[in-house]
Amino acid sequence: MKKGLLFSLSFLIGAMAFAQTFVSTTRSTKNVLIEEFTGINCGYCPDGHRIVGEVMAAHPNNVFAINIHAGSFAANTYTTTDGEAIRANWGVTSFPAGMINRTVFTGSSPVYNRSYWSTYSNAILAQQAFVNIAARCTIDCDTRVATVTVELFYTDSSDVSENFLQVALLQNNILGRQSGSGYNPTQVINGQYNHMHMFRANMTGKTWGDTITATDSGSFVTKTYTYTLPATISNVPVLLQDVNILAFVTKSKKDVVNVCKASITYTNATPIISKMEALPFEGCTMEFPTYATVFNMGSDTIRTVDIKYGIRGQAASTYTRSGLQIFPGRSDTIHLPIMTGNFTSGTSYTGYAKITSANGTVINKDSVTCTLKKNQKDAAGGMLTFSLTTDRYGTETTYKFMKSDGTVLSSGGPYTNAVQTYTIALRVPEDGCYRLEVYDSEGDGINGGYGNGHFSLTDNNGTVFSDNGRFTDKAQYFLNITHTDGVLEAEAVDFVVYPNPVKNTLHIESEENINKAEIFDMQGRIVVTNENASEINVSALPQGSYIVRITTEKGVSTRTFVKE
Repeated sequence: MKKGLLFSLSFLIGAMAFAQTFVSTTRSTKNVLIEEFTGINCGYCPDGHRIVGEVMAAHPNNVFAINIHAGSFAANTYTTTDGEAIRANWGVTSFPAGMINRTVFTGSSPVYNRSYWSTYSNAILAQQAFVNIAARCTIDCDTRVATVTVELFYTDSSDVSENFLQVALLQNNILGRQSGSGYNPTQVINGQYNHMHMFRANMTGKTWGDTITATDSGSFVTKTYTYTLPATISNVPVLLQDVNILAFVTKSKKDVVNVCKASITYTNATPIISKMEALPFEGCTMEFPTYATVFNMGSDTIRTVDIKYGIRGQAASTYTRSGLQIFPGRSDTIHLPIMTGNFTSGTSYTGYAKITSANGTVINKDSVTCTLKKNQKDAAGGMLTFSLTTDRYGTETTYKFMKSDGTVLSSGGPYTNAVQTYTIALRVPEDGCYRLEVYDSEGDGINGGYGNGHFSLTDNNGTVFSDNGRFTDKAQYFLNITHTDGVLEAEAVDFVVYPNPVKNTLHIESEENINKAEIFDMQGRIVVTNENASEINVSALPQGSYIVRITTEKGVSTRTFVKE
């Protein structure tokens, strides 16, 4: 990537000479910079994101945020060399943690837990700043070169001889994994967490910024930087429309004096598809509904677009959408026709979309892609064995097994706070499409570092599919269930149980050799298992209704009985 300092100019000048500049010369109060140390495996970090969002919403033009992914909880995801250097400088090991203008309010460190961020932000907003700051950026959409001009005006003299100017590149709307997303549910989109204000790079090329020596009252400083925005940073695409730039002045490594957000204009800009996403589709058919977000980076209002879309390896289609009114700098969501084809369940496919023309003008831009995958399984019913292993926080875990119309056939949880395995029978009343969902209220799945939670499902043919438990708030599978040989399982093997009701011993008679007999309660939990048994002692079972399932060489069958 290209970084370069085009020019640096510093001089004293009277206020009347500032007619052509854009920084204010009127003394004002400070703006706030919240630098939050965070990571994808930090369970409470989304709560920090929420708090920062609330402070920013209360002061939309005066509070700005940088999310720095660093430290052990980041797991080397979204991390940067400069971000890690900033974390290490203050020895941050507890997350989330944050700095408010890198100011020391109490103690010796400017790093505080999230309960102080709002209070300390309000304190900073009431203070006078001795320097004003403003920034403008132009991004060439063809070359991806960002040119940033920063202006400083000292309304009073700095109390130290040198200040430092930093220009930070941030990016919004990065979808990915995040533990604890339940603390900030508005940021969860289709099961993924929407990361905001993510620190990506220092555009000055220096971790602590450029040195400013003209810090006396009346000093005017202007600096311009060029930076070629890479296609990706740490394997994350750098989307031009999601880029933000903050400029701030510090006294040294700490004490942010003032901060601003750069205004951005685009050159060589045309309408683009900024994002393509798959929509949730509840069913057992292999269909993919998607949407494309059209962002107008041009100068004319978009009325009509032609979008070429499809799945890699499949035939492409073109969708024309008219009657739009997308003003420059605005975006709109366009739902594409459902894509169908010869797909395999559980296999990932790449969907793509690109604008080929807008308002009749041909556009030649790269396409945007998204991953398409249908968690659909073909299974043989009518009694499935569901095995669920929780992590150490079982009280966050629940499940539902339901018909395609949402009728719940079985549900369970919350469970105890311990790593335990629960075996549950899921009875299938008829052929059709069913849905199994496992939930985690914390939003970090059941395998997020607090125990190796997971689950599996075994059908009547012994086919097993499993999930490693690494999801956010929900894992979802669609099950296209048909009964073995096209008949209900109860008809696969004929057998009788007696006496019914029973007090002590349940007898099982079948013309086939019984390999295994299992008894389930009405919640689907296995309460008794016998190998090669024709007699089962049920005296210890509580009174109530139960299901007995036998397994023979010809298949699996069930009967119900009552325990007196």
